[in-house]
Amino acid sequence: MSRKIGIILSLFLSLAFTFLIVVTANAKYEKAVETVTVARAAEYIPAGSEITRDMVKGAEVPRPAASGLAGVEETVGRVAKVSMVKNQYVYKTGIEEGKPIRAGCVEVFVPVDLASSACAVPGQYVNVHKVNKDGTAPVILKGVRVLHSLNSQGSNTEESSGGLDVMRDSRPSAVGLEVPQELAEKVVFAASEKAIYLTRCSVPPASGKEGQ
Repeated sequence: MSRKIGIILSLFLSLAFTFLIVVTANAKYEKAVETVTVARAAEYIPAGSEITRDMVKGAEVPRPAASGLAGVEETVGRVAKVSMVKNQYVYKTGIEEGKPIRAGCVEVFVPVDLASSACAVPGQYVNVHKVNKDGTAPVILKGVRVLHSLNSQGSNTEESSGGLDVMRDSRPSAVGLEVPQELAEKVVFAASEKAIYLTRCSVPPASGKEGQ
């Protein structure tokens, strides 16, 4: 009887040991094939260029291979230290902090929702509209650079390969705009009334002022 018990116990231990090996191997395999989204150049990017959202795209790579690669969010708004050819992966060492706020400008954060933010991300340019109660929405600033896009927790909004992630905690709640100092009061007042609506523009004009 004791011999049978020993045999059964040995089989049980063997099965348990095999199970542990399989589970460990599967965990290592899953970790090896897990992918993350990194940034890839969507076009030729010259050295010294400020990287905008349309210059990069998201690409899935295995997590072990992503070491040293930059994500889309941390790439947009930065400046390319080296030239990048189309489809080249963006390395963290190949980008640096974006252009500082221009002299004579300040950063003004305005409350937005997904629509009124124009889904703009740092490095892009927007026109600033003031929505009035009489049904008009005149432009009060043109070609304003977006410096930050924050969610309701005050963190940078998440990026996905298709643009802003529409998950609830990643929707923009506030956008930081580079505003000429003499026009900051006008923007602050409109922001306090939650009357700001942004529209995206591709190329900033020579002056950000729309008319006093």
